[in-house]
Amino acid sequence: MVLFLCFYKFSSTGIDLGEYFLGIRMDRYAHFAMFFPYPFITWLTCRYAVQNRFFVKHAIVLTLLSGLLFAGLTEVCQDWFFKSRQGDVYDFLADSLSIITGTVIVSLVGPHAVRHLERLVTRNKTT
Repeated sequence: MVLFLCFYKFSSTGIDLGEYFLGIRMDRYAHFAMFFPYPFITWLTCRYAVQNRFFVKHAIVLTLLSGLLFAGLTEVCQDWFFKSRQGDVYDFLADSLSIITGTVIVSLVGPHAVRHLERLVTRNKTT
């Protein structure tokens, strides 16, 4: 979904992402929102879906690094391969801020939230 949103030309929809809100272009908010779920999904995948100790042990670092790499590659690809889109350093900064924010939240809350959800699921299965 992120790739679609990164490469889609929004000018055909009538949505004006060039407007400003609180001094920040709406496009930057869109980039933040697009990349915000990435750390949660990636961390859960590394910790619980991949059966590799390296991924489990280094889930936070892998989440952060892969997210930043992914954000950078989307901007480079926009610049190189799409005439209707262009790479933008400020878009990359918005993407990166989103990835970093999500990764910090996951690192602080993730394990506790998963344990709580597991207890709830286990309790519901026994009743």
